[in-house]
Amino acid sequence: MLAFILGVLMVLGALWIFAMATGWGLPYDLLLQGLHWLKWNPLESLVVAVFLLLGGLLLLVRPQDNNDRTFRTSSGSDGEVRISQEALEEIIARSATAISGVMQVQSKLRERESGLQIIVSCQYEQGILIPQTSKKLKEKVKQDVELYTGISVIEVKVFVRRLERVRTARVR
Repeated sequence: MLAFILGVLMVLGALWIFAMATGWGLPYDLLLQGLHWLKWNPLESLVVAVFLLLGGLLLLVRPQDNNDRTFRTSSGSDGEVRISQEALEEIIARSATAISGVMQVQSKLRERESGLQIIVSCQYEQGILIPQTSKKLKEKVKQDVELYTGISVIEVKVFVRRLERVRTARVR
């Protein structure tokens, strides 16, 4: 949220400078009036400065978002077990490529309140029956993720990126 606010302020600042650079006098006059106001109102200027300083320090010191997402598995009451996004993606890839005709797999995970939504982007061999293979893929991925992790899967979506010809080895 803070990054969004900072982004909006930067865009507004850029538009302000653009307006001044194109010769529009109003932004320049408003800027001068604001600077004069800051000069003649030291207490209010101090409050603005402290607010900006704390906001800047918050941006610098706040913990960075960690790309290592984890998902809570359904474990007993004796503690918590979490599984990394990378491990889940590996389970999905192995499940999908175990199906005949599925070649390359990438997945995206979305955590919902009722469970996990999985989007599988894959490449099939040419000549594969897409609806039947996709149905098998969805069932296998859902079954394996729930079996190996205990995480409830509410939906598996399949996106077929492309079809690839199978290259057969030539015998000479």
